[in-house]
Amino acid sequence: MDADQIVKLTPDVVRELVESERVNAVPKHAPGCRKEERWPFPGTIEVWLPDQCYGERHMLATLHNLSLHGLGMRTRRPVPVDTRVLLAVHQPEMSCYGHAVVRHCTQAHAGYLIGMEFIFENQATKED
Repeated sequence: MDADQIVKLTPDVVRELVESERVNAVPKHAPGCRKEERWPFPGTIEVWLPDQCYGERHMLATLHNLSLHGLGMRTRRPVPVDTRVLLAVHQPEMSCYGHAVVRHCTQAHAGYLIGMEFIFENQATKED
């Protein structure tokens, strides 16, 4: 993938991004507690919040981990659970954009740890 382009977020794009780093997943929970592996994945996330969110609508976050169906990021401000956002993941290998929904927002020592679930195009058409 050429990093000069920005591509739509799909399961194949996420898989390609994960494979480009060749990072071993590190389980943080006992077996069976998570549906899928998560890989440590440092990077930058751009997030655009909907109009109903208070404050700035655009923010930068730090990518913490990545799975095939979501990501964990650190931010300076909280984002309410169930908020649907537009995001862009920027890595040297590629940049990709898509939608996600906030599944948890936990206050951390510095800022907030937010778990996001990707909304892929075929999911959006089924739900809308």
